[in-house]
Amino acid sequence: MDKIVQIYDKRVLLLDNSIEEETLPDPDLSDVWVVNHHSPSKVKVFLKKIIRSENLKVYLKPVFLQREFKKGYEYFRENLYIEELCDGYIENMQMQEKVQLLDRVNYFVQKYAENRGHKQLSGDEAILQSSFDYYYTRQKSIIPLKSRNSLSGYTHPRIEAHFFSIENADKYSRVLLKGAFSENLLDREFIDTLHLCHHCGGGFLNYREICPKCKSHNLKMIPLIHHFRCAYIGPKTDFLYKDQLICPKCSSLLLNPGVDYDSPGSTFICKNTSCNNQFQRPPILVSCVDCETDQSPHELVVRKVYKYSFTEKGLQHFLSLD
Repeated sequence: MDKIVQIYDKRVLLLDNSIEEETLPDPDLSDVWVVNHHSPSKVKVFLKKIIRSENLKVYLKPVFLQREFKKGYEYFRENLYIEELCDGYIENMQMQEKVQLLDRVNYFVQKYAENRGHKQLSGDEAILQSSFDYYYTRQKSIIPLKSRNSLSGYTHPRIEAHFFSIENADKYSRVLLKGAFSENLLDREFIDTLHLCHHCGGGFLNYREICPKCKSHNLKMIPLIHHFRCAYIGPKTDFLYKDQLICPKCSSLLLNPGVDYDSPGSTFICKNTSCNNQFQRPPILVSCVDCETDQSPHELVVRKVYKYSFTEKGLQHFLSLD
């Protein structure tokens, strides 16, 4: 059951039934919401519902997770960044550390709630406006996080919460931020470079050496041996004889690496029985784990990852009362 408690001069709503029933409580009844529910999947759904709300008082409501639930929430990898969908964790209801944030959000809501209610925003504009309101009141930049559950390997959890599939979340959040940057509403700072599948945009890729003749990736790598005395170079299998290394050209016994011989590299043998090709420089084929598309490395899509912050023009645009 949801319950309101008074801590210092703040009304704290402990959320339980609302999460179970996926219903948003009246934002005017309390100053802050604290999640009091053990199910990470239901909590995640509820937090996304808050973010998708069109009501400024809802999507800006300070929301905290209780630290005692943290291990349970993060037991499954898909919930690793659940705290990014809210204002993080709170321990033992220590609300005094959050008072500055609560007051800042309350001031912003009182100033802009009526204006936001009259603004007719939809689609990308609405997402950008609500995202600005959140990051501005939290005094944060828009920072991508590494994630195995993201299509590309990076995620913007709060912005991606507006979309209902992993493909749309990855694609449209990127398009949204790039568009705002091109309009000089956002500035950006380089973070990383990604190489992604040219078919689906996935970053979960398997790099394989393949046979240049039959394209099989069932290969065996064998070290090469260079015999100094007679200059013979061949695969190690040519030298092996009764657990010793014997040069197949001059029949000398090779004892000391660096003195009698060295290993200048490796050769590959295709284990496809109908091929058995031997070669030194195998081509690389990249296989996408998500869509199973095979491609050469030069066919991969190169994408830059950025951290975003609001420009002066962006501040004026999103804070406008017009």
